[in-house]
Amino acid sequence: MEKHTGKEWDSVPFYKQLKDKIAADIASGQLKQGDKLPSERDLADQYQISRMTARNAIAILEREGFVERRIGVGTFIARQRIEMDFVTFNSFTKTMLEKGLVPGTKKLHVRKDKAQAALATQLGIAEGEEIIVIRRLRMANAQPMCVEESLIPYRFCPGIEAYIADDVSLYRILEEQYGIVLIGADQFMQVVMPDEEERKLLKIKKELPCLLLEAIAYEQGGRAIEYSRSTTRSDRVKFYTRLNLEQ
Repeated sequence: MEKHTGKEWDSVPFYKQLKDKIAADIASGQLKQGDKLPSERDLADQYQISRMTARNAIAILEREGFVERRIGVGTFIARQRIEMDFVTFNSFTKTMLEKGLVPGTKKLHVRKDKAQAALATQLGIAEGEEIIVIRRLRMANAQPMCVEESLIPYRFCPGIEAYIADDVSLYRILEEQYGIVLIGADQFMQVVMPDEEERKLLKIKKELPCLLLEAIAYEQGGRAIEYSRSTTRSDRVKFYTRLNLEQ
Protein backbone atom coordinates (compact mmCIF):
# COMPACT_ATOMS: atom_id res chain seq x y z
CA MET A 1 0.00 0.00 0.00
CA GLU A 2 1.32 3.41 -0.96
CA LYS A 3 1.69 6.20 1.55
CA HIS A 4 -1.02 8.85 1.37
CA THR A 5 -0.99 12.49 2.35
CA GLY A 6 -3.50 14.02 4.71
CA LYS A 7 -5.20 15.90 1.84
CA GLU A 8 -6.70 12.68 0.50
CA TRP A 9 -8.69 12.23 3.72
CA ASP A 10 -10.47 15.59 3.79
CA SER A 11 -13.89 14.67 2.36
CA VAL A 12 -14.85 11.66 4.53
CA PRO A 13 -13.97 10.35 7.99
CA PHE A 14 -10.43 9.00 8.22
CA TYR A 15 -11.46 5.59 9.53
CA LYS A 16 -13.85 5.08 6.60
CA GLN A 17 -11.20 6.06 4.06
CA LEU A 18 -8.81 3.50 5.49
CA LYS A 19 -11.49 0.84 5.74
CA ASP A 20 -12.57 1.42 2.12
CA LYS A 21 -8.96 1.39 0.91
CA ILE A 22 -8.25 -1.98 2.49
CA ALA A 23 -11.57 -3.41 1.28
CA ALA A 24 -10.77 -2.23 -2.26
CA ASP A 25 -7.32 -3.85 -2.11
CA ILE A 26 -8.98 -7.12 -1.07
CA ALA A 27 -11.53 -6.90 -3.89
CA SER A 28 -8.80 -6.21 -6.49
CA GLY A 29 -6.62 -9.07 -5.27
CA GLN A 30 -3.82 -6.83 -4.10
CA LEU A 31 -4.45 -8.23 -0.64
CA LYS A 32 -5.16 -11.96 -0.58
CA GLN A 33 -6.52 -14.46 1.91
CA GLY A 34 -3.97 -15.04 4.65
CA ASP A 35 -2.01 -11.82 4.05
CA LYS A 36 -1.08 -10.04 7.25
CA LEU A 37 -2.04 -6.38 7.66
CA PRO A 38 0.38 -3.83 9.09
CA SER A 39 -0.03 -3.14 12.80
CA GLU A 40 -2.28 -0.31 13.96
CA ARG A 41 0.86 1.74 14.71
CA ASP A 42 2.25 1.15 11.22
CA LEU A 43 -1.09 2.00 9.58
CA ALA A 44 -1.30 5.20 11.62
CA ASP A 45 2.20 6.23 10.53
CA GLN A 46 1.60 5.25 6.91
CA TYR A 47 -1.64 7.18 6.56
CA GLN A 48 -0.84 9.99 9.01
CA ILE A 49 -3.81 9.21 11.23
CA SER A 50 -4.21 8.33 14.90
CA ARG A 51 -3.89 4.78 16.19
CA MET A 52 -7.50 5.03 17.43
CA THR A 53 -8.65 5.82 13.88
CA ALA A 54 -6.70 2.86 12.51
CA ARG A 55 -8.16 0.65 15.25
CA ASN A 56 -11.71 1.73 14.36
CA ALA A 57 -11.15 0.93 10.68
CA ILE A 58 -9.80 -2.54 11.49
CA ALA A 59 -12.68 -3.18 13.89
CA ILE A 60 -15.21 -2.44 11.13
CA LEU A 61 -13.35 -4.66 8.67
CA GLU A 62 -13.39 -7.46 11.23
CA ARG A 63 -17.10 -6.98 11.93
CA GLU A 64 -17.86 -7.11 8.20
CA GLY A 65 -15.80 -10.27 7.75
CA PHE A 66 -12.93 -8.85 5.70
CA VAL A 67 -10.23 -9.55 8.28
CA GLU A 68 -9.71 -11.72 11.32
CA ARG A 69 -7.62 -11.01 14.41
CA ARG A 70 -5.37 -13.68 15.87
CA ILE A 71 -4.43 -12.86 19.43
CA GLY A 72 -0.70 -12.37 19.82
CA VAL A 73 -0.09 -12.78 16.10
CA GLY A 74 -1.81 -9.97 14.18
CA THR A 75 -4.65 -9.21 11.77
CA PHE A 76 -5.05 -11.21 8.57
CA ILE A 77 -7.19 -11.10 5.45
CA ALA A 78 -10.09 -13.51 6.00
CA ARG A 79 -11.52 -16.04 3.59
CA GLN A 80 -13.81 -14.50 1.02
CA ARG A 81 -17.55 -14.87 1.53
CA ILE A 82 -19.43 -17.49 -0.46
CA GLU A 83 -21.94 -15.84 -2.80
CA MET A 84 -25.39 -17.41 -2.77
CA ASP A 85 -28.15 -16.40 -5.16
CA PHE A 86 -31.19 -15.20 -3.22
CA VAL A 87 -33.50 -15.69 -6.21
CA THR A 88 -32.56 -19.04 -7.75
CA PHE A 89 -34.03 -21.90 -5.71
CA ASN A 90 -31.33 -24.48 -5.05
CA SER A 91 -30.53 -26.94 -2.30
CA PHE A 92 -27.54 -26.11 -0.09
CA THR A 93 -25.74 -29.21 -1.38
CA LYS A 94 -26.17 -28.22 -5.03
CA THR A 95 -25.14 -24.62 -4.37
CA MET A 96 -21.91 -25.62 -2.63
CA LEU A 97 -21.04 -28.09 -5.40
CA GLU A 98 -21.57 -25.36 -7.99
CA LYS A 99 -19.12 -23.16 -6.05
CA GLY A 100 -16.49 -25.89 -6.15
CA LEU A 101 -16.85 -26.57 -2.42
CA VAL A 102 -17.41 -29.84 -0.61
CA PRO A 103 -20.82 -29.76 1.12
CA GLY A 104 -21.31 -31.43 4.45
CA THR A 105 -24.29 -32.04 6.72
CA LYS A 106 -24.42 -33.10 10.37
CA LYS A 107 -27.74 -34.29 11.77
CA LEU A 108 -28.54 -32.53 15.05
CA HIS A 109 -31.99 -33.94 15.73
CA VAL A 110 -35.09 -35.35 14.04
CA ARG A 111 -38.37 -35.30 15.96
CA LYS A 112 -42.11 -35.18 15.51
CA ASP A 113 -44.17 -32.21 16.67
CA LYS A 114 -47.55 -30.54 16.23
CA ALA A 115 -47.99 -27.59 13.86
CA GLN A 116 -48.59 -24.30 15.65
CA ALA A 117 -51.08 -21.84 14.18
CA ALA A 118 -48.53 -19.68 12.33
CA LEU A 119 -46.80 -22.65 10.72
CA ALA A 120 -50.13 -24.25 9.82
CA THR A 121 -51.13 -21.08 7.98
CA GLN A 122 -47.84 -20.92 6.09
CA LEU A 123 -48.05 -24.55 4.97
CA GLY A 124 -51.80 -24.58 4.42
CA ILE A 125 -52.42 -27.40 6.89
CA ALA A 126 -54.57 -27.80 10.00
CA GLU A 127 -53.33 -26.48 13.31
CA GLY A 128 -52.06 -29.37 15.40
CA GLU A 129 -51.27 -31.57 12.39
CA GLU A 130 -48.24 -33.79 12.89
CA ILE A 131 -45.00 -32.48 11.39
CA ILE A 132 -41.42 -33.71 11.25
CA VAL A 133 -38.72 -31.30 12.47
CA ILE A 134 -35.24 -31.85 11.01
CA ARG A 135 -32.39 -29.77 12.44
CA ARG A 136 -28.98 -29.93 10.77
CA LEU A 137 -25.61 -28.19 10.66
CA ARG A 138 -24.57 -27.35 7.09
CA MET A 139 -20.89 -27.08 6.17
CA ALA A 140 -18.63 -26.17 3.26
CA ASN A 141 -15.15 -27.67 3.13
CA ALA A 142 -15.74 -28.87 6.71
CA GLN A 143 -16.38 -25.31 7.94
CA PRO A 144 -19.78 -24.62 9.60
CA MET A 145 -21.94 -22.31 7.48
CA CYS A 146 -25.47 -22.43 8.88
CA VAL A 147 -27.83 -24.12 11.28
CA GLU A 148 -30.89 -25.20 9.32
CA GLU A 149 -34.27 -26.44 10.53
CA SER A 150 -36.85 -27.95 8.17
CA LEU A 151 -40.49 -28.54 9.13
CA ILE A 152 -42.60 -30.78 6.88
CA PRO A 153 -46.11 -32.24 7.31
CA TYR A 154 -45.44 -35.84 8.30
CA ARG A 155 -48.19 -37.25 6.07
CA PHE A 156 -46.15 -36.11 3.04
CA CYS A 157 -43.16 -38.19 4.11
CA PRO A 158 -44.07 -40.93 6.63
CA GLY A 159 -41.02 -42.71 7.97
CA ILE A 160 -38.59 -40.09 6.72
CA GLU A 161 -36.67 -40.17 10.01
CA ALA A 162 -35.18 -43.49 8.91
CA TYR A 163 -33.50 -41.83 5.94
CA ILE A 164 -32.10 -38.70 7.60
CA ALA A 165 -28.36 -39.08 8.20
CA ASP A 166 -25.15 -37.08 7.99
CA ASP A 167 -24.19 -35.90 4.49
CA VAL A 168 -27.51 -36.95 2.96
CA SER A 169 -29.57 -34.44 0.92
CA LEU A 170 -33.08 -33.90 2.31
CA TYR A 171 -34.40 -32.88 -1.10
CA ARG A 172 -32.99 -36.03 -2.66
CA ILE A 173 -34.75 -38.11 -0.01
CA LEU A 174 -38.04 -36.33 -0.75
CA GLU A 175 -37.62 -36.93 -4.47
CA GLU A 176 -36.37 -40.52 -4.43
CA GLN A 177 -38.46 -41.88 -1.55
CA TYR A 178 -41.68 -39.83 -1.81
CA GLY A 179 -41.77 -38.51 -5.36
CA ILE A 180 -41.74 -34.89 -4.13
CA VAL A 181 -39.80 -32.47 -6.31
CA LEU A 182 -39.47 -28.94 -4.95
CA ILE A 183 -39.36 -26.35 -7.70
CA GLY A 184 -39.54 -22.97 -5.96
CA ALA A 185 -39.87 -21.09 -2.71
CA ASP A 186 -40.92 -17.84 -1.11
CA GLN A 187 -37.87 -16.56 0.79
CA PHE A 188 -37.43 -13.91 3.47
CA MET A 189 -34.21 -12.60 4.99
CA GLN A 190 -33.34 -10.59 8.07
CA VAL A 191 -30.36 -9.94 10.32
CA VAL A 192 -30.47 -11.65 13.73
CA MET A 193 -28.21 -12.32 16.68
CA PRO A 194 -27.67 -16.08 17.08
CA ASP A 195 -28.43 -17.81 20.36
CA GLU A 196 -25.77 -19.56 22.43
CA GLU A 197 -26.33 -22.98 20.84
CA GLU A 198 -26.07 -21.56 17.32
CA ARG A 199 -22.88 -19.65 18.19
CA LYS A 200 -21.25 -22.84 19.45
CA LEU A 201 -22.33 -24.85 16.42
CA LEU A 202 -21.16 -22.16 13.99
CA LYS A 203 -17.98 -21.43 16.01
CA ILE A 204 -18.49 -17.68 15.93
CA LYS A 205 -18.02 -14.82 18.38
CA LYS A 206 -20.88 -13.57 20.50
CA GLU A 207 -21.05 -10.19 18.77
CA LEU A 208 -21.23 -11.54 15.19
CA PRO A 209 -24.72 -11.13 13.65
CA CYS A 210 -26.12 -13.80 11.37
CA LEU A 211 -28.47 -13.88 8.40
CA LEU A 212 -31.78 -15.61 9.03
CA LEU A 213 -33.20 -17.03 5.81
CA GLU A 214 -36.78 -18.32 6.03
CA ALA A 215 -38.38 -20.15 3.12
CA ILE A 216 -41.60 -21.91 2.18
CA ALA A 217 -40.82 -24.44 -0.56
CA TYR A 218 -43.37 -25.66 -3.10
CA GLU A 219 -43.76 -28.57 -5.45
CA GLN A 220 -45.31 -28.46 -8.92
CA GLY A 221 -48.90 -27.27 -8.62
CA GLY A 222 -48.13 -24.90 -5.76
CA ARG A 223 -48.56 -27.19 -2.76
CA ALA A 224 -46.39 -26.02 0.15
CA ILE A 225 -44.16 -28.84 1.37
CA GLU A 226 -41.49 -27.39 3.64
CA TYR A 227 -40.96 -24.45 5.93
CA SER A 228 -37.28 -23.88 6.69
CA ARG A 229 -35.18 -21.40 8.62
CA SER A 230 -31.42 -21.14 8.28
CA THR A 231 -29.19 -19.14 10.63
CA THR A 232 -26.22 -18.35 8.42
CA ARG A 233 -22.80 -16.89 9.22
CA SER A 234 -22.61 -13.34 7.89
CA ASP A 235 -18.80 -13.47 7.79
CA ARG A 236 -18.73 -16.44 5.40
CA VAL A 237 -21.82 -16.03 3.21
CA LYS A 238 -23.40 -13.17 1.32
CA PHE A 239 -26.60 -13.28 -0.69
CA TYR A 240 -27.06 -11.52 -4.00
CA THR A 241 -29.69 -11.02 -6.68
CA ARG A 242 -29.84 -9.52 -10.16
CA LEU A 243 -32.63 -7.09 -10.97
CA ASN A 244 -33.79 -6.29 -14.49
CA LEU A 245 -35.22 -2.82 -14.84
CA GLU A 246 -38.17 -2.48 -17.19
CA GLN A 247 -37.80 0.30 -19.72
